[in-house]
Amino acid sequence: MKGAAISIVAGIALTSGIAWAQGAIDPAAQLRDCNLMERAEGPECPGQTSPPIAAAPQAASPANNWIVSQTTSPVDYSPLITATTTSVDGAAEAAMKLLIRCRGGRTELVVAGPGISGRSENYAIFYRVNDGQQVHAATAQAAPGAGVAFGGDVIGLLQSLPVAGSLSVHLVPRAGSALDGGFSLRGWETVRARMTVACKWSHPVAKPNR
Repeated sequence: MKGAAISIVAGIALTSGIAWAQGAIDPAAQLRDCNLMERAEGPECPGQTSPPIAAAPQAASPANNWIVSQTTSPVDYSPLITATTTSVDGAAEAAMKLLIRCRGGRTELVVAGPGISGRSENYAIFYRVNDGQQVHAATAQAAPGAGVAFGGDVIGLLQSLPVAGSLSVHLVPRAGSALDGGFSLRGWETVRARMTVACKWSHPVAKPNR
């Protein structure tokens, strides 16, 4: 009887051990399974937290021949938005750039390029919309190395630009040769609508230049 009892106890222990072994979770196997499942579908595994998803920076987005980039000021969380287009005439390496920037509640219209240096006040700036009359514009102080900035009512000028056609810019430095750039206004309607909201421009009150 004693021997039979020992055999029964041993059998129960063996059966329990097998059941425990079948139900236990091997950490190494679980990690392998989780890695495989993550690659396939991405579920979360017990005891393993998902890494935080970082907000992707907003890439520059093309709007026809414009490149628009937007971010947020780390100081006051106001929008920082820049629209850039390149002159369609002349060699690519000497091309002029037209930049419209909105930051700190201020809108800037800047002409930049490899042949432009120094301060804005060292230039006289003229512009023409389509085949209209050439206009002498005031200049404003731009950030060092940023180019030559338009002065006066910049927002009014931008709102008056037509949604198609061209803008020609003529820069005359105090010393050196004059510089010219012609910019296509294709896509300007989309860019203007976006910047009107982001920069809090008022709606145009005058008809755009034709």
